[in-house]
Amino acid sequence: MSLTKQVKIILVETTSAANIGSSLRAMKTMGFTELVLVKPKKFPSKEVEILASNASDLIEKIKVVEDLDAALKGIEFVVATSSRQRKVPWPTEDLPNLSNNFFEAASQKNTAILFGREDRGLTNTELQRANIHLNIPANPDYPVLNLAMSVQLVCYELFSHDVEGNFKFHKNDNWDIPKAKTMHVKNLMDHFIKVSEKLEVFNKGNPRQIEARIKRLFSRIGLDEMEVNFLRGFLSAAEKNIRK
Repeated sequence: MSLTKQVKIILVETTSAANIGSSLRAMKTMGFTELVLVKPKKFPSKEVEILASNASDLIEKIKVVEDLDAALKGIEFVVATSSRQRKVPWPTEDLPNLSNNFFEAASQKNTAILFGREDRGLTNTELQRANIHLNIPANPDYPVLNLAMSVQLVCYELFSHDVEGNFKFHKNDNWDIPKAKTMHVKNLMDHFIKVSEKLEVFNKGNPRQIEARIKRLFSRIGLDEMEVNFLRGFLSAAEKNIRK
């Protein structure tokens, strides 16, 4: 099953209604739809609707519960986000380098990802309810991420590794104008160098091999025929002004 359909996002005792709304936006952008709030301080709230923006349809799907037991009912695989190591070591995954075991478990079991309070995260007792802890690398001198940003990062990582390959980006290699022929690009290079010499901004004896760098530049870009024609026209106009 797709991770976006399999995973619930659980926010524990959020203080800011804005973070709830922003988390909904982050979730919808990545295809997630299920949000559970454990004893939120400010919900419902108009601020949630404002910050949720075009993800406001997810508000009516929010489930509000009084404790973590209720939030985890029916959940088989629990992931708890934490920015620091605890005294008792726990199995931990690094967000940018999630293992195959993580994805296999998350895709086959009802999964919840826990996010803690804005000011102090999850308690040790809450963290011990998890099968694994999830670490989001950050500046060790200030490893503090906004709650909604954390939700966005985690949802994106799961989205991009979706086991069914849903929502994958497909590179568009179709171009509206044919790519320029090699000879046309060469003529453009020669023309550019010629005009540069007339403007006295290019010296063939330059020790830094500027001519070779210019040629490398135009070869690397991958110009199409219209772009080459435009640049040739631009250079021709520059030559006319030089003669004047």
